[in-house]
Amino acid sequence: MNKNLIFAFLSLVICCSPTKKDRQVTDSTITSNPHVVVKTPVDTTGNEKVEEDCVFNDDYYGLTVEWLKELNKRNFIWRSNLNQALLPMGQDTVFISKGGCYHFGISVELKLTNDNHLISDSTYWIQTALQLADNYKMEHYSKMIKKGQIRKVQNSELRIWYEVDDDNENDNFFYNGIEITFAEKVKRINITEYYN
Repeated sequence: MNKNLIFAFLSLVICCSPTKKDRQVTDSTITSNPHVVVKTPVDTTGNEKVEEDCVFNDDYYGLTVEWLKELNKRNFIWRSNLNQALLPMGQDTVFISKGGCYHFGISVELKLTNDNHLISDSTYWIQTALQLADNYKMEHYSKMIKKGQIRKVQNSELRIWYEVDDDNENDNFFYNGIEITFAEKVKRINITEYYN
């Protein structure tokens, strides 16, 4: 049986599996920063505790879907239990997420399930991180990688982390850097930025 067909079937099964009902949120007030939304959530389901007075916008689904539309990416699976969209890429998967209540995060992670590159192949991992940054409009990461302004600050047999300089230390916007991790046969590249 075709591997892509198996992956599509498994994705459909996972996507359609029952999940906890999403809460409905009302009464949003938008401030001058498009990422900052002061929220006073109202729990209309009566089943779960709702965060009060979010500093940022925690509509992960709405923000992530809007981001996917801007990127012209329509083939994805939404996982409400992860607050992430999964974008199948053959045997690999990209996970993206945008939003947050007390920290507003923007995250892109590539999960590689059948990759033979060694963790020491820094050229390959940096090029792959650059492709992710370009494909998902993580512009500061793209610019810093192209300029060669990243530093390896942690290295082990199973993890490498590259630090990326902040372009404005006064804007309350931070870059976590590029993290590459190995776990058994799965390799991950993660690029994250956030408002604090």
